[in-house]
Amino acid sequence: MPLYEFRCPECGRFDVLRDMQDAGDITPCPSCDHPAQRLYTVSGGRPSIGRSQEEPGKADRARMDRACSGEPVVTGPPSGRRLPRRSGHHH
Repeated sequence: MPLYEFRCPECGRFDVLRDMQDAGDITPCPSCDHPAQRLYTVSGGRPSIGRSQEEPGKADRARMDRACSGEPVVTGPPSGRRLPRRSGHHH
């Protein structure tokens, strides 16, 4: 069963284990029984804090600075499947 994050207007955030079909339903706060709504996040949950997020290396800081400045950030060769070259007429 997945873990979902909810927010009570009185007590703040809390987590609830529930079926996916019931994920969006309003649930009572475990502390004050006030109705709480689910919080939707990009990652689907809270990221775990690891060493890489606490202390980014020099290259990571430089990449983040370039991204924030609007400069294009290229981290490696292009990905994806290359199409075979065909002889003859090209459009």
